[in-house]
Amino acid sequence: MTIDSSQVHAALGCFGEGTRLEVSEEKVDLLRYARSRVTAQHSEQRMRVRIRLERDGRVVIGALETLDREPVRALAAHLTQELEALPTTTPRPQTGTAHSGEPVQPPVSEATRSAEAAERFAWFDTVRKGLGGDTQLGGSIRHEVIDRVVADGTGLFRQETLTKASLQAIADRDGRSASVRRVHRDAAQIRVDDVAERLLDSLAPLPTREQFSGSCRVVLRPQATIPLLATYGYAALGAAGFAENRTAVAGRLGLPVTSDLITVVDDGTDPEGLPSGFDVEGSPRVRTPLVTKGTLAGVVSNLEHAGVTGGVSTGHGVPFGWRFGADPAPSHLLMAAGDSSDEDLLAGCDEGLVVSRLDYLRVLHPKDTLVTGTTRDATYWVSGGKIVSWHPPVRLTFRMDEVLDYILAVGAERERGEQTFMESITAPALLVDAGSFRI
Repeated sequence: MTIDSSQVHAALGCFGEGTRLEVSEEKVDLLRYARSRVTAQHSEQRMRVRIRLERDGRVVIGALETLDREPVRALAAHLTQELEALPTTTPRPQTGTAHSGEPVQPPVSEATRSAEAAERFAWFDTVRKGLGGDTQLGGSIRHEVIDRVVADGTGLFRQETLTKASLQAIADRDGRSASVRRVHRDAAQIRVDDVAERLLDSLAPLPTREQFSGSCRVVLRPQATIPLLATYGYAALGAAGFAENRTAVAGRLGLPVTSDLITVVDDGTDPEGLPSGFDVEGSPRVRTPLVTKGTLAGVVSNLEHAGVTGGVSTGHGVPFGWRFGADPAPSHLLMAAGDSSDEDLLAGCDEGLVVSRLDYLRVLHPKDTLVTGTTRDATYWVSGGKIVSWHPPVRLTFRMDEVLDYILAVGAERERGEQTFMESITAPALLVDAGSFRI
């Protein structure tokens, strides 16, 4: 599965001056399961071609699922007609250039590339048998291979292959659930043999307490920190919103924005995340410090907003016509680990809530970082520094900047995750003081 460079160049010639293409060919193999039974086995291969055409300040975008000559010619004619119907405007200035370095070439995992249906079933079967018959298993296993090309009429031609393997396991017993998420570029690096044990430990036979009402300390486990960090990064740490005073950190470069226990970078080259080499503009991913010991150290940019980052894009342009907006956004967030064990975090909590997973996190007010979300899977109550009971699921509405300012301790172990709008997030558990969450 390799994108034909001659077809890419032919398409550039067909669309003409001012064209940029983003081409991806994806092969996805998927196994789904519910109630400890396989419910679907699916394999799909498809091509996505995004076209951005700009002339005289006018911009149109289009999409195809092929690079074959006739569909390309037909879309080129249509986009040209649409472009000519737009009024001529002053082109928006491009404030910077791409980083002069070459993009990192992430290693391609042969274990992921060559994985077959039997291997996905073996992973599922290992977890199912480890759980035993009284616990139901749901979730999915995926193996993906993505070839990417970004090219334009100036001679830019970037190409890379990305592999990704993931396992989502959700165990249910007596109406209580627990989950484990594993994701890596290399399928050989995903541990499956301990997943059932982790799930069973999380399904401890504890009583269920009534809903707590009020403010309390909260332990966010890594898979709860991950969507919090991703959503905060998306809402607050892009150069466009920073420059236009639309974010919570605007005008605060060099000033405290979180607890001094928090350090966050965006680094598409770090193997602790899911590395990739370049963004949709072909700019290399650049390691970008964002928050250093609580102080705002920077934001991420694209070519248009590179003036905010010293005239050089950090490699964080987003796809044309992206449903999450046009602003540059973080892609590979990593929060530094602390020195607190799980036991230390519980002891520091003393009395409060443990959240294993945050779900459906939605932004209500971007500048205030106000969001809403729900707890999901293995929500517990802590008393005397020990988990003593299950707690019913909770809907939370909170300000992310306040939560990150109320951090009392940071866990020593990190986990990797992903979001639909971000390639990877790597984060530890957090102990959050009372006052930022109200239940």
